[in-house]
Amino acid sequence: MPQLNPEPWLMISSITWLVFILALQPKIASLKFMNNPSSPDQKTTKTWPWPQI
Repeated sequence: MPQLNPEPWLMISSITWLVFILALQPKIASLKFMNNPSSPDQKTTKTWPWPQI
């Protein structure tokens, strides 16, 4: 059963993670978002009390 042999897949997985950590992660982290999320303190929401019965 060749599926259970971890020799080629362990190396492929290790190289893939190494490429992700060293090459792709800094590029993704340097992206600038056009719409910065605003903090919830800036938005005022009007709340309604529970009705009194």
